Amino acid sequence: MRDTVYDTSLIVYSNGDLAGRRRNNVLDRRLSRIEEFLSGSRSAWYNDKLLNEYEAKVHQRRNDVIDAFLTKLADTGKRAERSRLSRVNYAKSRAIRWPSHDQHQLAAALEGKRTTIFVTEEALARCAADVKRVFGVTVLRIA
Repeated sequence: MRDTVYDTSLIVYSNGDLAGRRRNNVLDRRLSRIEEFLSGSRSAWYNDKLLNEYEAKVHQRRNDVIDAFLTKLADTGKRAERSRLSRVNYAKSRAIRWPSHDQHQLAAALEGKRTTIFVTEEALARCAADVKRVFGVTVLRIA
């Protein structure tokens, strides 16, 4: 099972009408990654900050995939102890230009093993090589 952190924007952007899903379009690629958690081939790491963001941004569950994701996350997701990076890791993250307002994603990812963070933002994707080198965490943009 592969450890995963899902960026809030990926969850929000996937919370649309499933009628818009076409083979290999952006909605399909995002939903497919979420469905990997639902099928058991991925584990989902989260922390209190991520969970609060998911709940605050997904006002209404618009499709079964997001509904199942949030339900399964509550049941079988892996809760990370920290929502913030340690001082040392925070300094490292700033040195590689990881946005400080997204430190909670990296904090959750560090508790897993060989974790992948799925993101939608270009700013996070630009840090991917450095995040892999410094922290051993893979960052993949699904856009």
